[in-house]
Amino acid sequence: MNAPSPDDLSRLRAIAEEGRRAPLLGGWHLILWGCAMSLALLIDWAVLRRILPLPGEALAISWFGIVAAAWAGSILLGRSKASEPGAFSVGNRVERAVWMTAGAFLFVLSAALVGRASLGGERADWSLLAIMSPAMFGAYAIALQASAVAGGTGARPFVVVALAFAAATGFMIGDPNQSLLAAAGVALVSIPAGLRHLSAARRAG
Repeated sequence: MNAPSPDDLSRLRAIAEEGRRAPLLGGWHLILWGCAMSLALLIDWAVLRRILPLPGEALAISWFGIVAAAWAGSILLGRSKASEPGAFSVGNRVERAVWMTAGAFLFVLSAALVGRASLGGERADWSLLAIMSPAMFGAYAIALQASAVAGGTGARPFVVVALAFAAATGFMIGDPNQSLLAAAGVALVSIPAGLRHLSAARRAG
């Protein structure tokens, strides 16, 4: 195998350096999903506390309806950011891939739980959705850590907060106030992390 030429090595170094400097563009996605998930969790809490007089099946409608709207918004945001400088840098490609995988995991898990509850026909089966909150914060922590390493962002404090909420919401499984805690956690993790991304992108621009 031929060794790479000095020109090839210089070009690879330039590409790596450009990717390292390119700001991550996922700030608005984090804010969008933070608002959407917080709203879904607040609806969960209101239904479980009987503040909203709706059956347990309403939780599936709210979750999938809000998630579908957030996916549509996320696609539009992605198209609008595709032409920005650095959109295809290594950091941004890694960030997109890891968040898409995290979102896919949460979707298939929630779909499986809703399917089980629908087929079971027991009200208690809907309580299985309570494991979504710790699973969601675990996915957040992994995705934020990957983004921090790929893009050199200061997202690691939010990783710690996400792990703390994963533990807290896991401990509260069975407590109707779990959804309220989870809504607060999503707002405290996703929205500030998104704002930090936007601030870093503005400074880089």
